[in-house]
Amino acid sequence: MALEGAEPRARRNGERQPCPFCPGQEHETPNETLAHRPPGSRPDGPGWLLRVVPNKYPAVHPDLDDRVCSMEGMLYLSNPGFGRSEVLIECPEHLSDPTALADDRFAAVFRAYRDRIRDMAADTRLAYVAVFKNLGAEAGASLGHTHSQIIALPVVPESIARELAGGEAFHARTGRCVFCDLLTRELAAAERVVARSENFLAVTAYAPRYAYELWVLPRRHTARYETITDAETHELAVLLKRVLVGLDRVLAEPAYNWFVHTAPLRSPELPHFHWHIEILPRTARPAGLEWGYGCFITTVSPEQAAAQLRRALPT
Repeated sequence: MALEGAEPRARRNGERQPCPFCPGQEHETPNETLAHRPPGSRPDGPGWLLRVVPNKYPAVHPDLDDRVCSMEGMLYLSNPGFGRSEVLIECPEHLSDPTALADDRFAAVFRAYRDRIRDMAADTRLAYVAVFKNLGAEAGASLGHTHSQIIALPVVPESIARELAGGEAFHARTGRCVFCDLLTRELAAAERVVARSENFLAVTAYAPRYAYELWVLPRRHTARYETITDAETHELAVLLKRVLVGLDRVLAEPAYNWFVHTAPLRSPELPHFHWHIEILPRTARPAGLEWGYGCFITTVSPEQAAAQLRRALPT
């Protein structure tokens, strides 16, 4: 069912061997902050099933002063790159495809996301934890061994702030949560629904940035990802794996990114926001209109994409 012309679909990485994420190479990474290991397994040695380690090449640094900022006249304002940057190595096997993981091991990835967010929330200097995955060179991955990144920031990212503000404005006008309304609308119409389970819904985005963009949302109202239960992580993993297999079948294994959008750290249960996962398959390269003006063009309607993905889901 692969579509012709669905480029770029680069998923191969020109990486060095041996891979620094493989067992026996633990000396290549900083000491782990979380690991799933059998009893008696030595920390920072082989025997692990999942590891989280500080990023050897971090985007932000925990030893910088988050309070220092500089201003050049009234024009430029800068802050130090304070924060925490970690890599979640999802399995010891040298796999590039997360859907090759068994359901319980895939679910462990989503539990690790939760556990690291909870841990980072204890640092009151941090405001937000960005959790994301780059799969394939075209999506920004420098190593093929399946992994995710977790970056804690002292500020709420602009895209999250816009989502929060939009949801709050909708709630002020209507008294309702825009995400709850979206779920009700999508379930009733079913034209963009790709897959569903008891607690989660996967839909193609109404206004996608890339063709076949997907959103996975909890069906109950919940703003913070870190409230997810163990049972829900397993259910989420099963659903997401089916959707990703369908995406691979339709697009011939595209490179893609996924990211978790959740409420800021330590926030109360917000009445206007749902955490969710957005999946961006790299079906096109942004050009002048996208980069310069934020206007995205898609050649496949979300309804057509959803129909193709539904047909490609594994049974």
